Amino acid sequence: MNNSATTRAITKIALQYNGNDKGTAEMVASNYLLRDTAEGQFNEMKTVAERNTKVKKWALTGYISQPDEISRKLKDEEFKQIAIEALAKVGLTNKNQYRLDIHNSTKHKHIHFVVNRIDISGKCTVKAHDIGRRFGEAVREVCKEKGLLTDIEIGIQKKAEMLKSLTEAIRSENNFDDLILAMKRKGFEVQLSSNVKDGISGMRIVMEKDKNLQTERVYKAGYKLSEISNHLKISEIKSLFEVKKVVREAQKNADKLKEFRENLQQRGFSVKIQYNGEFKAGQKNEIQDLWINKVDSNGQEKNGFFFRKNVGFSLSAIDSDLGDLGKLLNKNNEINNQNTHSDSETNESLIEIADGLLGDFLKPTYVSQDEDELWKKKRKLRR
Repeated sequence: MNNSATTRAITKIALQYNGNDKGTAEMVASNYLLRDTAEGQFNEMKTVAERNTKVKKWALTGYISQPDEISRKLKDEEFKQIAIEALAKVGLTNKNQYRLDIHNSTKHKHIHFVVNRIDISGKCTVKAHDIGRRFGEAVREVCKEKGLLTDIEIGIQKKAEMLKSLTEAIRSENNFDDLILAMKRKGFEVQLSSNVKDGISGMRIVMEKDKNLQTERVYKAGYKLSEISNHLKISEIKSLFEVKKVVREAQKNADKLKEFRENLQQRGFSVKIQYNGEFKAGQKNEIQDLWINKVDSNGQEKNGFFFRKNVGFSLSAIDSDLGDLGKLLNKNNEINNQNTHSDSETNESLIEIADGLLGDFLKPTYVSQDEDELWKKKRKLRR
């Protein structure tokens, strides 16, 4: 449950707001308040608060908001009990004045409270120190005691759902505009932030069903990308889209592996081949994956969600549609292997590429740029 609590010196307006809510508010609990009007109740609270002149911010105000995951099964009486028990954990006693009102005018039902921190004997029972955090913990404790999901547990579930949908959208789309539309179809709003230096520099994802314009000033819905995943960075997504773009451009002008690789190299990208099984010269060798990386990767040094240091991006991992490219290259690779005698020059070129990438052991793995350069030098010496 979303919640908030703060100490302050209030006026009668706070009680008027609690008891109104566009005419839909329902008072569900009160203690040591005799008057019916907001002004009368405020005067009663103020009189008690003046019994302790050391405390200036004598009121505790806040709310608890039900998420959809809970509100469908929680009755008003149960909701009220959660609020009272949570307040008791931060110092509320049966000698404190308070008023609790359930508000129904917004998308999510929520309960507001106004509590006099000074009890009728003049003692301050609700300490101000770190009250927001302590009240949040109190709400979670009560929820656990009642077998309800806490805001943290609900948040974990939502973040996992967001990350799953985001990675699916990243793999299926080629730019941020299409990514935003794809996420919208999945029920999420993607909010991008930018600056002059980096361009797009941040992302926030909000579940459409969680958007609540009435309470936006109280708490901001959704999560930043860094809160959803500590591995997936906005810079990585930008690089990934760049790789997709150059791959598609290179694919337009190449139907053979050698041509495709050369096209990417001209654009400043390296290609490393992963075969399905051990590479064997003169035989059918199925390409399992291609790894694409910037030759000058100074700006992308760390491992990420999709990116692997010194290797780059796996084509099969970053694009759900690029499997067709793998099939095309495998088909041409198979044709070239079958026509060894009639097209030996092309076949030899493919073997040399694989040889240079996979090294002495000819394993279906990835090799460093240095090793690639070494094999190029060896081939030159043979000539």
